[in-house]
Amino acid sequence: MDELPTEGMTAAGGAVTVDNTADDLSATRQVDVEGSTGATSAFAMQDFATRYLPGESLGRGGMGEVRAWVDRAAGREIAVKTIRPDRRHTAAQQRFAREARVQAQLEHPSIVPVYDLGTDGDGTLYFTMKRVRGHSLARVLQALRTDGVAASTYSLRKLLTVMARVALTLEYAHRRGVVNRDLKPSNIMLGTFDEVYVLDWGLAALHDPDRPVETSRPELVPGIVYSAAALYTPLIDSSSQPETAGNQLVGTPGYAAPEQAGDTGQVDRRSDVYALGVILFEILAGERAHRGDNVAAVVMSTLETDGASPRARRPERGIPPELDALCVAATRLAPADRLASAAEFAHAIERYLDGDRELERRRGLARDNVAAAVAALDQGRTSASDEAVSRRAALQKVGAALALDPDSEDARRALVRALTEPMRTPPPGAEAMARASQLRRFRRSAHNASLALLSYLFYVPLVAWMGLRTPWMFAVMAAAIVGVVGLTAYYARRPPGDGELPWPHLAASTVALGAGAWMFGSLVLLPSIALITGVAYIGVSSRRGFVFVGPALAVVIGPLLLQLFDVIEPSYRFHDGVITIVPRMTNFGPTATATFLIVTHVVVIAAGLFHVWRMRVAYDDIERKMQLQTWQLAQLLPDDTHGVLARSTESAS
Repeated sequence: MDELPTEGMTAAGGAVTVDNTADDLSATRQVDVEGSTGATSAFAMQDFATRYLPGESLGRGGMGEVRAWVDRAAGREIAVKTIRPDRRHTAAQQRFAREARVQAQLEHPSIVPVYDLGTDGDGTLYFTMKRVRGHSLARVLQALRTDGVAASTYSLRKLLTVMARVALTLEYAHRRGVVNRDLKPSNIMLGTFDEVYVLDWGLAALHDPDRPVETSRPELVPGIVYSAAALYTPLIDSSSQPETAGNQLVGTPGYAAPEQAGDTGQVDRRSDVYALGVILFEILAGERAHRGDNVAAVVMSTLETDGASPRARRPERGIPPELDALCVAATRLAPADRLASAAEFAHAIERYLDGDRELERRRGLARDNVAAAVAALDQGRTSASDEAVSRRAALQKVGAALALDPDSEDARRALVRALTEPMRTPPPGAEAMARASQLRRFRRSAHNASLALLSYLFYVPLVAWMGLRTPWMFAVMAAAIVGVVGLTAYYARRPPGDGELPWPHLAASTVALGAGAWMFGSLVLLPSIALITGVAYIGVSSRRGFVFVGPALAVVIGPLLLQLFDVIEPSYRFHDGVITIVPRMTNFGPTATATFLIVTHVVVIAAGLFHVWRMRVAYDDIERKMQLQTWQLAQLLPDDTHGVLARSTESAS
């Protein structure tokens, strides 16, 4: 906005009081002006040409023209409004004088002060004001629609502050009994140093005054304030910005309240509230509330719209719901349904700004926490740091950031990283939880194994029934089986502290399997039993697989190697395509042997499948719980991070 040229308009700013007493005025000329109540006032003026030095033209309005002059007596540049030559009839001079009196008595920092009122050397009625430079709100809004740089100069916060000051200015006027009736962006001036001026009180009307202004006072009170926006607004082509439409509309179409296009007797302070609402709509939506190709279309939109919602018009702009509701409340068709006063309008904006400032403070704190969380995560990746402490600090900072700003994308992404980025070394707390989980898994597996191993006790009487060839070997096998069953039951009640499979249990199991090789050799029945036993061990222990693969292979391959090197007698003989199993521990009576083989295979198959089924049920339950937790966590994260979380979960599983 810095490159925008200063508009060719003047605005009176600041409540500057000039103490021009009656003694300072010379009675060289007089003009009779009838006030609005019919009273006649005589204003004596000092010689105009002697005191004021003419300057450039600043603009023309429907009533008068404004030029920049130099006040030689005060040594300052001022704005002088004179009534136009074609408006010097009695009625126009009455309006001019009444406008001056009304605005002169509205003493407010945001209303231009009137310095002087009189006639020049030609008898032309004039009054003087302070000249200020700046941009009208209309120019600012136009720049915001076309120039991205303007947004950095005129932020929403700044424009809302302007609207709050304008509303309070109108509230002041309303309490003095004055309704502006022509508030619009071109009549709001933004000064160089954040001054705000409400211009153009030429259509102002008196209504329900608490402290009425005086329009029939015979003498001019020096130093009272006056604002005349018609002075500062150049003539505008009616096709681009329609102005007052004859006698049918008092005000500017698109900004005037519905009652200003009909029964003007209903016009009161709420008519100015309506104008505040449509101006706020334009600020928020970036376009006018009432649009049309001609005045009639704009007026029809005004008469048909009961509450203008910028949020509904431009949902993509993310307009705050509080401000949208304020626009709707201020622009209801019926004055009785409308926001009651300009003060309420100003206070609503101030409440929003207070909340917005708090929100921005919270967002700033959230950003600080996110930065600290990311720094902690980065620190945790260095070898010299305590990774557990860094990860804990990161999670706490992310939690604080989300508590301050639940919609923070950066905080959510930091949370995803903190939850899915694996740690080099598990923290002690996680290790303790893992050990507790492993103990629970050990008890469950030991309980299942106890049921399966109890079935192996059936082998002992069946083997004895078959008839013993090597009793000592049978005794070793029986003792090993009983030992395995007993150790399993013991550890199911009292699991080891680390949740790992105890070495005594693995040793007893290996002995029992090795002894079984003496019955049918290591290639019949024994591999199936070794396989099921190894699966059970791997399912319950976190030790490396070779710890269990080695013994399982040893009980099968070991006896064959011993037979190959003639350390022990062979278990199998091959003759004429026939394999013969040499009995070593027991006899091979047909009935007993068949019964043993049938029972043993049934037990091995049933026990093995039962154990695997129980493991599968436990795995499914754990996976279901993990997926549920993943889904719940995903609800906290933005949609574009769900895939990252899912991939992290899959890789972890």
